Formats: sequence, structure tokens, C-alpha cells
Amino acid sequence: MRVPIEYLEFPSPHDSSNTTNATFPLYSGTNVWLYVPLPSQTMIADENHPLLQSYVDTVLQGCLEWGGEAMAEQFIISTEGWSTYYLNDTPSSRRPWLFRKQYATIDALLSKYSELTNYGDRRHPEEFASAFNQRMRGTWSIPRRNPNFTGRDCELEELQAKFTSQEMGSSSLGRRRQQHSSGVVVKVEVTGMGGVGKTQLVTEFCYRHFPQDYGLVVWVNAETVDTLITDYRQLLSDLANVEPDMDKSSTEIVDEVRTRLFRSNVPWLLVFDNIEDHSLLERFVPRGAGSKGHVLVTTRHVDAESRVDSSGTLSLGCLHTMEAIELLRRSAGSHNMAGSNLDAARVLCEKLGNLPLALSMAATYMRQCEVECCEYLDRYTASEMSGETLLRRGKLPDYSLTVASSLSLILPKIKETNETTLEVLHLLSYLGPDAITKLLLRNLLSAKKKFDDEHAEEERHEAASKSRRFGQNTVVGGLILGGVTLVCASTLMLPATRSQRTCVVIALSAASSFFVLSRVSAFVPGSIPSLAEQTTSCASSSFSAFEYDQSDDAWDILKSFSLLSVKDGKGSVHRLLQQAMRSCHSKEETLYYITICVDAMLSCWTFKPNSTESWKSSLQLLEHVKVIVAHCKEYDVDANRLLKIAQLSKEAGVLSAMALNAFVEAEASLELSLEFLERSSTAKKLEVMKAKAESQYELSKIHRYQGRYDDANKRLVVSLELNCTDDCLTADTLHELGILEVKKHNLDTATKYLQQSLEIRRGLNDANDQGNASSTLHQLAAIHIARKPPSLEMATSLLREALGLSRQIGQRAATIKQLARVTVRQGFLDQAESYLEQALELYLELYGNKMHINIAAVKFQMGALALQRNMLDNAWLCFHECLRIRRHVYAYACPEGNSTENAYPIHFEVSCVLHELGCVGLAQKRFTQSMNMLEAERVILERLAEASTQNERIYQARLTNLTWLRKCAKEMGDESRTTFFSTERFHLKHHEGHQFREETHHELSKTAVLQGKALQCRQLARKFALEKSISNSTCRDELVSCLNELQEETRRVEPGPMTDATLKFHETLFLWLDKPGRRSPILSACDSLRDVLRSHGIQVNDTSCTSVTR
Repeated sequence: MRVPIEYLEFPSPHDSSNTTNATFPLYSGTNVWLYVPLPSQTMIADENHPLLQSYVDTVLQGCLEWGGEAMAEQFIISTEGWSTYYLNDTPSSRRPWLFRKQYATIDALLSKYSELTNYGDRRHPEEFASAFNQRMRGTWSIPRRNPNFTGRDCELEELQAKFTSQEMGSSSLGRRRQQHSSGVVVKVEVTGMGGVGKTQLVTEFCYRHFPQDYGLVVWVNAETVDTLITDYRQLLSDLANVEPDMDKSSTEIVDEVRTRLFRSNVPWLLVFDNIEDHSLLERFVPRGAGSKGHVLVTTRHVDAESRVDSSGTLSLGCLHTMEAIELLRRSAGSHNMAGSNLDAARVLCEKLGNLPLALSMAATYMRQCEVECCEYLDRYTASEMSGETLLRRGKLPDYSLTVASSLSLILPKIKETNETTLEVLHLLSYLGPDAITKLLLRNLLSAKKKFDDEHAEEERHEAASKSRRFGQNTVVGGLILGGVTLVCASTLMLPATRSQRTCVVIALSAASSFFVLSRVSAFVPGSIPSLAEQTTSCASSSFSAFEYDQSDDAWDILKSFSLLSVKDGKGSVHRLLQQAMRSCHSKEETLYYITICVDAMLSCWTFKPNSTESWKSSLQLLEHVKVIVAHCKEYDVDANRLLKIAQLSKEAGVLSAMALNAFVEAEASLELSLEFLERSSTAKKLEVMKAKAESQYELSKIHRYQGRYDDANKRLVVSLELNCTDDCLTADTLHELGILEVKKHNLDTATKYLQQSLEIRRGLNDANDQGNASSTLHQLAAIHIARKPPSLEMATSLLREALGLSRQIGQRAATIKQLARVTVRQGFLDQAESYLEQALELYLELYGNKMHINIAAVKFQMGALALQRNMLDNAWLCFHECLRIRRHVYAYACPEGNSTENAYPIHFEVSCVLHELGCVGLAQKRFTQSMNMLEAERVILERLAEASTQNERIYQARLTNLTWLRKCAKEMGDESRTTFFSTERFHLKHHEGHQFREETHHELSKTAVLQGKALQCRQLARKFALEKSISNSTCRDELVSCLNELQEETRRVEPGPMTDATLKFHETLFLWLDKPGRRSPILSACDSLRDVLRSHGIQVNDTSCTSVTR
């Protein structure tokens, strides 16, 4: 191109040390040549067209000549396209002083900017000529990066740390230390079950560390020798840029790749994905590297060496819950994480066990079918119930296996290794996924051996029975044959003696056969005793050497195949693995495995409610019991086991409630127990009825804990109706009825029930029942404290007596806690504090954790005591701890659609502690916190008012809450909110309060009518019973008419002690009305009704009848 001269300016030649620019004139006709390469000829340097040092020297020498080092530096900085493909092509490149001008200055400048110029990668001709150095860089066959990769930061850091620590020679087992140097090949294995994300983790590791840490990353499929050789052959072909050489043997291919890696001066990473045979590493991995070499292995099977030394092994587990939710969000879309979909995502992650493969497949299904997470969860749950889970169908683009096939891929390998281990895995699929111990495996193997032996014995017994029947048929045949012979002899006119001898011989032969068979059959075992008649406990169990050995082998094998992850001696299997195992079982196989698991649980379940020592071991088995019992629901289990299963389910519910406060789970277990009892044999009717009564009683306690007092009362009535043999259970039921009446503030009725319970318990000669009497005394003391005015001396006396009878830690703690209430009322605050500390210590010893309602109750009393002493900080801490526990325990009562982290459960006890926190905050001038607590209390009380039957209690609590809200708003100077709360309180008191009083008055009116009719009937009944004339039909008809009216009035009144008494009175009178011995029963019924009427404040005077002779 032609450029005008005026636009050109050149520096004048000068000494290299002088950097002053000077212009010089250009004369007309002077030719100036500019080198401008064509775009088609401008390419980035590569291994075939490297950057040449001779060319760089020419340019930089010109810069130094015309502009000095400043110009040379400027050229280097402003030039693009520097490359790692950098050849030192100058003659005698190792002796630059011979042929290169100013080489020292040029090399110094290139080295100064080495990050830009890649000076460190410059190679001499013999080095660059090597095909390996030309091409062994970059990445090869790495799977594409997952754009939805989530979490795993700790695992990625740990993976890098394991490489670094091994390079430095550190080892947890003290292996020989090595100095950090080039040439070290370090191996790290990533192990885990199928679908846990091993390949995804390693893929992400490769992309994060190339090219910063590795110049070459090679990924090979290591499932078999053939796949490895195929990948090595293709790798070598790609490096040489030629077609694969099929003439070379596999050994030559492997040796050549190993040689190139060994000679490489580039740090490399070699990934063996999904290796099955660890011995292949010795054959395919080089023994060293020019710079450094790392080998990364993914496998499901941990080899023996790695089990001994885990410094080079990373065991990969499932995602954490938050990571799993985030993976769903990224894979399925953000719209699936909003509102109710977020809660559905949490449930779905739990159901899928946070397994990455399952989560990715679920997200793919959501995207492809355009369904939200809520709908997918419903579909998945329905598919589980039908036995055909959605995860058995879908596949991911980069993963050819479904979840089920991925998890079960390893099963043939286990069977080859040890068949017993595979049987153990089948059995574990019907138990809980966690808390697996070697003791559990031994119990499973023991139960299996016993069941198989009994089954084999049954088969032998059946074979013997068939043989016995055949012998009996032979006897009959012989007798028939003898008769036929006799007839034939007579017919053929044989001599009588001969025919008789023939018959006798045949008869004797048949008789002797019958005798022999009878003797043989005497040695055949009878029917196998039913499981209900067997008593086996874990403490008395002894295991054979076979069971010890096989359980240890199964434990190690399942660990080695990454199917059992172990921490602190307890193992876990993935729930989807269990699901995959169950899905391949026939109905007969399922029933077989379920039966063995039930027998194993019965053999090691030792729970006794009154023995706290049994709680710890039973808690370890609780989840297993709940899971196997749930499986029993779907199949026709042996009738002999149904009662035992029902008992197991009931005790699991009791333990869940007592030790864990898991009331929802406890209720489900108890309901399941009743379901099994309905299916059980009618041959044991009394035993079944008693078991039903026990389950109904336990359910009533659960309902009471949940604040469902009416449901609890109904359960107790049913329990009393079912129980006709067990006085202990009757006493317990009456005791529970008394507690319910205390909760309803019906103190007189509560006293009656508790006194009846105490009377029964004192009449029983049983240590446990004497101990349980302390609980009843405790409740009677609580009634004396609650009365107005309180009877503190009587309460103290009852509590002291209860302490003397206490047999359990829980009983003592509850009684001491109640003593603290008494001493607070008496003004002995230091003594009360001491009592509360004792109660807290006992509860902590009993439960082993702080998340229990009884501990929350102690914390509440401690807070109230601190508030009374004006120790506001301590009061706040105690109430806050109480709130934390109650939120955890009553989490099931959180409003639907609200996050459990922010919402408060709709429960009266939660509202109580929120109120106290609001009061403490107000006293501390922490107005914002106080307002938040009181507002939360207000929301709970409003929700309770909509559904609760305890109208008066909730109504008074709402009035108090609005009063304190008004105070808080006034202290904050918020006039608008002060006015709002005042208006709300006025409306509540004068409108809802008026309606409430009308309803109460109406109920009281109906109750008053019932009481009047009861008085009238009672008077007529006494007159009828004391009448001397038996045939007085007028008096009888009048009484019958009055009784019918009493029944009608009873139906109009809400159920309660008064209605119970009138119904019982009505039933007794109609039973004895026309019987000769009616006087005594009718008068006794009248006395019982009189006591109830007096407990309701009705004056009953029988003086007018005292002159009548009985």
C-alpha cells in the first residue's frame, strides 16, 4: 500500500544505552516497506508451526538497535500471539554466544515477561522434535461439564488435599515418607455407591484444575481391560494424528502410552473411571513422571489396601439437604422452588435420599413433562404405592442406567463373593436405612437360620406323615388281600386249614407293618410352637461362630462395594437401593424376608416402659421396627405372628412418644397396632380385646399431649369398654381420665377419677402398680395446688408420699418439679430453685437429650422463678430455651405452606411461652422483640379459637394478650397500634365475649335442666325402691316416664361427668326395675348420682326418707 511520507516517523540510530528518540528526513523517492501479513496467512502457533527464536531475535535486535531496551520491552508487551509452542531453532542453541547477537539482553527481556512470552516453555530442537512433547498437552475424552453441578466444595478441596499430602509423603499409617520432587505418581480413589455422583465430581475437578495445575488430562473408561486398551489405542492415535495402528499389540500400545507419560515434563492427570479390577492400575499406570503425575480413580469397590490405609481414598456420600434442593432448582427450574413447591422439594429430596442421580432424573421428568414439584411428588408417591416407581423408567442423556439398574449393578459381584452377604442385603431392604450394626446382622442371620431349620423340619414332618399314611394304606390293603384270599379259598374248595393259615400270615404281616410305622412316627416332631408362645430376648441370645463370621464378612463386603457407609460403628444403606432390591422380589420372597425380619426384631426388642435401661437399646432398633411393621401391613403375615407384630407396633409408638416426643409417628404406630389386632385370630378373643384396650389407652395419651382432649376422652371410654380383665389397665385409664379433667379445670371430677385409680392401685400387690400410685398422688397434689384457695400443706404431704413410692426417674423428676411449684407458692424461692435443678438433672439423665417436653416444662418454671426474682436475663434465656424445645416437639402443628424455620406451631403451650417472652422483653425495654413475641402469640390464639373447644380458656388468653400488646405499643409510642389493640380488645370483650357468655349460659341452662330432671328421677327411684308394696304400678309408670325424659335431656347436653352419671343411672334402673332384689342396686345407683350432683354444687337432702325402713 502507499503511505504518505508525512505520516511516517522513525527513531534515529544511536547507542543502545541512549533511549532518546530523534527524527530524520525522508527524501522524495525513498522506498519504505511495511510488512502486513494477509488474514488468511495469520494463524496461531501450534506444534507443526511453532514460534521460532531466530525470528524473535531478528525483530528484537532491530528494536534494540533503533530504540534500545525500552522499544524492545514495548514490542514484547504490545505483541500478541506468544505461544507455548516455542522452538529455539538458532544454530548451536545450547551455546547462544556463538551465533546469537545480544542473546543475553534478549533472553533477559523474554524471561522478565515469561508469563506473557511463555519463555519457560522454549525448547531446544531435540526436545521439540519429540512427538510426545509436540502433542502431549490439553484434555482428552473428559465428559462434558455439568452446568447444574451443585455443592461438593468440601469434597473437591479434600480431593486436592489428598493429592498434596501424598506428594509430601504424609500418611495416616506412617508409610515411608518421600521428598517432594518430580517423578512422583500419586493415586487417589473416589468411592461410593452407584448414582452418588463420583463421575460428576471428578469431571468438575478436571475442569477446575486444567490448565492451572495440569497441562494434560486424560480420561479413560476402566470398566474392563478391553475398554482400557481401546481408549489407550485411540489416545495414541490422536496424539500422532494418524489412524489407529491395529497391528500393534495391546502390550505395545500400553507400553508406549506409559513411556510418553513417564517422559513428559508436563504435569498430567490420568482418570480411570468406574474401575472394577484394581490390579489393572499396575499394568496401565507409569511408574513415574517427568514433572508430576496424578492418577484419579472412580470405583464402587474399595480394594483391600484402601480399606487398610484410607489416606488415598475419598468416600463420597449423598448430597446435603440444601445442596439437593439447589440441584433440583438448577435442574428443574426456579419456579419449582417457590411457595408450596419448596416444601414439596424438601419432601422429595428426603424420599430420594438426596441421591444426585435420582434428583437429576426427577428434574428431567419435571422439565420434559412440564410438571411442578408438587405434582411430581404426588405422582412419585402414587407410583411407589403401585410398586412401579417413576425412577425405574427415565434415563439421563449422559448416563445410560436408571436408578434401579445403577444401584443393583453390583449385586452379581456380591453373589460371586459371598451368597450370605447378598441374603443379608435382601433382608436389610425391609428395615430402616440407618443405624445398622453388626449385632443387627447377627440377629438377622440367626433368625434366618432358625426359620430355615424350622421350615426344613416341617418338610421332613410332612414327608414322614405321607410315609405313615402310605403304611396305613398298606395295612388296609393287606387286610383286604387276606379277606380276598379267604374268599377265594372257600370258593375253590381249598382245605380250610391252608386258607386260614394264608389269611393269618397276611394279617400278621399287615399288623407288624402297622406297629413298625407307628413306632417310627412316634419320633417325628409335632407341630412347631407358634412365635407367640416363644420368649426370646437379645440379652439371652447366643450366636454361633457361623453367625459371627458371616456377619463380619457381610459387613466388610458391603463396605467394600460402597453399599454400606459406616460412621462411628453404625452403617447406612441408601433407601433407593432398598427400594430397588424390594422391587425385584416375588410375593413369596417378600413374605419370606419380612417374616425373618419380624422374628429378628422380636428376638432383640427389649423395650419396657417402666425400665429406662431398656430405652437406649430399643431406640437403636426403633426405626427398623417401624419400617418392618409398615411392610407387614401390605402382606398376609402368619396369624401366629400378628399379635406379636401388633404388640411391637404399639410399643414402638409408646417409645416414640415417651423418649422422642414424636407424637405423629407414635399415633401412626398405635393406629397400625389396632389394624393388626382387627386382622388377628378370633380364637384369642380376650387377649385381642385387652391388646386393643391398651392401644386405645396409649392413643388417648398421645391425643392429650397434642391438646386433643375430646379425642383422648373417647379413646379412654373405648378402652374401659374393651378391658374386662386387667385391673392395672383400669387404674391407668381412670388416672388418665383424671388428668384430662384437670386439663379441663374440672377439679372435682378429676379428683373422683384419681381417687378411684388410687384405690385400685393400692389394692394390687405389685411393685410397679405401687410405683404408679405415686403418679396418681402427684396429680392429686396438683389439684390441691390449683384450687382456690390452694391447699399447699395437703399438696406437700401427697408429694412426699409420692416420692416415697417412686420407682422411676421420670416419676421422681415430675414429683420434684411439682414440689417446686408448692415451695414457690410458699415463698421459699431458693428451695424451689434447688428442686428445679434436681428435676432437670433427672430428666437429662433419663432422655439423654434436651429436646423433650418435660425438660421444656422445667425450663418454663425456671423462667417464671427468675422473672419473679426480677432476674430478667436469666428469665429470657430459660423461656427462650423452652420455646426452642416446644417448637421442635410440636413442629407437626405448624401451619401448612409455612416454612418450619419461621412459623410457630399452633399449640397452646407454645402461645404460653411466647407470652412470657413478650412480658420479659417489655420489662427489659426490648420493645421490638416483645412486640414480635406477643404478635406471634396473638396469631396462635386466633387459630386456636377457630378450632378449639376450650373456649373460655382461649378467650381469657386472648384478652390478656391484647392487653399486653396495647402496653407494648404504648411504650413504643405507637399511638395508631395502641388504638388498634384497644379496639380489638373492646370488640373481643363486648361482642365475642357476649356471644361466648350466651353460649355458656345456654349450656349451663341445659345442664341445669338435666340436673333438675336427675333430682326428680332420683327422688322417684328412692321412693320406688323403698316402697313396701311390690305391685305399685303407678309409682313404676311414673318412674319410667321420668327416666325417659331424663334420657332425652341427657342427649341435649354436651358429654361430660354429669351426662355419664345420668346415663349410668338410667341403665342401672332399667336393669333392676322388675327384678326381686332391686332395692339395694337402685339405692346404690341413687347414692352415686347424689355424689355427682353434689360435686356440681347441687344440694341433695335425703332426710325426708330416713324414716323409711329398708
